[in-house]
Amino acid sequence: MPQFHLAMYYDQDGREVPDDLPQIMAELEALNAEMRDKGVWVTAAGLEPAPDARVVRADEHGAETTVGPYLDVPEQAGGFWLIEAASMGDAIVWAERASRVLRLAVEVRQVRT
Repeated sequence: MPQFHLAMYYDQDGREVPDDLPQIMAELEALNAEMRDKGVWVTAAGLEPAPDARVVRADEHGAETTVGPYLDVPEQAGGFWLIEAASMGDAIVWAERASRVLRLAVEVRQVRT
């Protein structure tokens, strides 16, 4: 079955914690549990804030590591799911549900194998 990467994005410049974060987290855990129950769940994880990232550029002469995200944009990936779904349409249904729970954008991309 095809796998899909669902990535959630949020404005990391604002750093404001939503007032309803406990409710969001409860809804998110319920969604994750449903994904597991339905057999679409492969894995998921949250990411540390983008300013804590490191970008490594290597070539035949050596490597350089810089602090911060690869792209200097306000909205950065904050976490992801890897799911199995029959089609892009089915993956989008899960992404819509995740977007509604998180109140954030969720990008869907099929994983190449």
